Amino acid sequence: MVKNLFSTAEDYRHYAQKKSNAHYRMSEKAKSKHNFLGIPVAASTTIVGTTIFTTLNSTSQNLYVQIGIGLLSLSAAVLAALQTFFNFGDVATQHKQAAASYEAVRHELDIFLLRHGALCEDEPLDAPLKELREIAAELDDIVKKAPSVPDSVYDSAQTRVATRPIHRL
Repeated sequence: MVKNLFSTAEDYRHYAQKKSNAHYRMSEKAKSKHNFLGIPVAASTTIVGTTIFTTLNSTSQNLYVQIGIGLLSLSAAVLAALQTFFNFGDVATQHKQAAASYEAVRHELDIFLLRHGALCEDEPLDAPLKELREIAAELDDIVKKAPSVPDSVYDSAQTRVATRPIHRL
């Protein structure tokens, strides 16, 4: 029974690390997408704003310049709408918070394994089982609150935990 307890704790530890890594990866992807849309929005609106003032003061208004400014203005509006709709900044923050939560649980599991690692087969398991149940409940709570991660990102998330188990006495 003691062996199963530690095997389960190691499995939870591996899961928490992998989920943390996957959420950190998703956070970085969302941040990149936010910048991918945000930089062109800022640049195009700045160009449109300054160009409109120069064309208003100009005596010769070129039709091609006006069409170009109109298209640039339209593209800036579309990009701004997409940035607002997809809300990549908030998505990045949610993934980063989930990753940090999983990392905190992994630390709890490290301490759990170190604290109870020297248990013998004849020692009572009530306290360690209760503690492991509470940690499992924390993992369940994180899953309920965290944004989803595509299977491909989760499957590709690397983890050091599998090759670096907690050594017990």
